[in-house]
Amino acid sequence: MFRCDICGLEFKTAQGLAAHKRSMRHVAVLFEVAKRISSSLSANEVLESIVESTAHAAKVKGCAFLLLSPDRKQLMHTATYGLSDWYVKKGPLSPEKSLPRALVGEPVQVLNAAEDKNVQYRWHQKKEGIASILAVPVILDNEVIGVMRIYTAEPRQFSEAEISFVEGAASLGALALQKAKLHETVSHDLQQCNIDLSRLQDERRNVFRFLSVATHDLKAPLAAVQTYLGVLLGGYSGEIAQQQRNILQRCSVRIIELLELISDLLDISKIQAGQIVAEMEEVHLKAIVDDSLDTGRTLAERKGIKIEFDIPKRLPWLYCASSRLQYVLTHLLSNAITYTHPGGSVELKIVNGRRAIQFEVSDTGIGIPKDELGQVFQEFFRASNNVGAKGTGLGLSIAKGVVEAHGGLIWAESPCLETGKGCKFIFTIPKRSRENHLKVTVT
Repeated sequence: MFRCDICGLEFKTAQGLAAHKRSMRHVAVLFEVAKRISSSLSANEVLESIVESTAHAAKVKGCAFLLLSPDRKQLMHTATYGLSDWYVKKGPLSPEKSLPRALVGEPVQVLNAAEDKNVQYRWHQKKEGIASILAVPVILDNEVIGVMRIYTAEPRQFSEAEISFVEGAASLGALALQKAKLHETVSHDLQQCNIDLSRLQDERRNVFRFLSVATHDLKAPLAAVQTYLGVLLGGYSGEIAQQQRNILQRCSVRIIELLELISDLLDISKIQAGQIVAEMEEVHLKAIVDDSLDTGRTLAERKGIKIEFDIPKRLPWLYCASSRLQYVLTHLLSNAITYTHPGGSVELKIVNGRRAIQFEVSDTGIGIPKDELGQVFQEFFRASNNVGAKGTGLGLSIAKGVVEAHGGLIWAESPCLETGKGCKFIFTIPKRSRENHLKVTVT
């Protein structure tokens, strides 16, 4: 009995043991090649490794990986091992004259390469010292794309095990090519996406640059018109009839709505241009909160809504753009009141954390559909249950831009987790000095 010193199996003959060891060596080589494929994106490196490993494992003179040209009229040496440059560059290989059966999808054995009529360059085989050839097809997506060959220096009849081994190596080569092709496709698509994204960002900047100029030029004449309407409605230019007053009041309301839209567009333009950072200064948070609370109380009283506050007695100083932060807080309170029915409630809670201030505005109103929560901060977004509501649809988008310009976060919950009703908007503003904010912005 003959025992394998690797796995411990016993065999009756030395030939059986040798075949077993050869099979284990083949499996080990294929496993190592498979690992290289998974760790490398370069098909050429993997193919070079395959032909070298195959030649050593099969104990042959050389090995070559040949691919068909795009027009399928020529075989091209893609990776070789153990063959001289003279032999590799001997001339163009014709698929029809060089072991054509392999390109049909069948393994082909040549016992005497110097005399077999299926070999294209017979004299070159003799000079190179090649006796026998085994060629197996390389198949990718059910199509033969080339052949893999091994060359011996002495005549050899290849066994089924050897043929299966070379076929396995050829399949791994095809897999490496497929992976490289896929990676190339993904890289190209990603590059194109980056180009398209850059183009879109440029166009977006141009749009906001235009909006900034256009809205600035529109605001002055509209403000003048609003002033004149105020003069007329105030009776400073003489008495007006009630019907005329009604018309002028409707005009005034429309002008106010247009001015609000222009202000929102200007705010978005400034956010996009990064101008909010230039407005930041050390401000006491109490002043911002008090102004927002005054507005909130007035709106809540008019609508018959209960408004509650949970605010620390001592609020810190913040490095922020005070008017912008006040806009965010006031807008969230106004929204909560607007979308809450009379008799409902709105709450403002402020948490003075160690590193950030957290603001929470919750209500018992109509809420936001769950499948639309991810869109609430998009420009001009309107929730499906808020159809017909007035406003520009830009407020939450502006709020998000302001909060993020301060290095904070903003998000929404609907329904509110504590009450199961309405919704809650939460945003944070980090406690940073001017120097720390600039460092974070530059980074």
